[in-house]
Amino acid sequence: MKIWKYKTDSDHYFTLALADFERDKWILPRDFQPGPIPDPIPKISVQYETQSKDLSPSQRALLRKGKLPKADFPSLFGAHIVFSEKALDTLLPLIQNDVQVIPLHCEEEKLFLIHLTRHVDGLDLEHSDVRWLVENKAVSEVNHYVFHEEKLKDVNIFRMPVHFTWTFFSDTFKAAVEEHDLKGLLWKPLP
Repeated sequence: MKIWKYKTDSDHYFTLALADFERDKWILPRDFQPGPIPDPIPKISVQYETQSKDLSPSQRALLRKGKLPKADFPSLFGAHIVFSEKALDTLLPLIQNDVQVIPLHCEEEKLFLIHLTRHVDGLDLEHSDVRWLVENKAVSEVNHYVFHEEKLKDVNIFRMPVHFTWTFFSDTFKAAVEEHDLKGLLWKPLP
C-alpha cells in the first residue's frame, strides 16, 4: 500500500480566490474540522485570479503567452481541495463516503469544494519517525511514515487526527487521476 500527498500546481495553472473574502472567510479554518459542515451552507463565491499582481512569475509569463490553463484541481489558498466537474464525476465514486461536496459559485465553470468528513487514525506512531508540535496531539513533521494498513483498507482520501492539515491519498486515487488525465496536481510520495 502506498500513500501520497499532493500540492496543487499553482505555478502552471490559474488559481482561485474568494470573490467576497469578508463574507466567505469562514471556510478557512473550518476545512480542518472532522465531520460535515452543517446546513444551511452559506454561498461561497470564487473567481480565478487574473490580476498580474496576484499571480506568480511563472503564471504571469504563461498568461502573457495566452497559455495559462485552468486545472481540474484549482488551488484555493493551497489548503482546500477543489474539483472541476470532470474531476468530481471521475473521483466521487472513490471518495463519496469520506467527503462533503459543496458547490462553489463561479461564473466561469462548475467547481466543488471537497470537505473531508473522515479522519482516520492510520499513522503507526510507534514505528514512524515523528517530530511533535504538541506531544501526542499535533505533529510538526514526519520523517518516515508507517501506517496501520488495516485501518486504511478501502480508504482513498483522509486526514489524520494528529496530522490534521495534510490530506492523504491512496494509490487508487492517484491512479484514477492519472488514468483520466486530470490536471493540476503534483504528487509527493511519503518518506
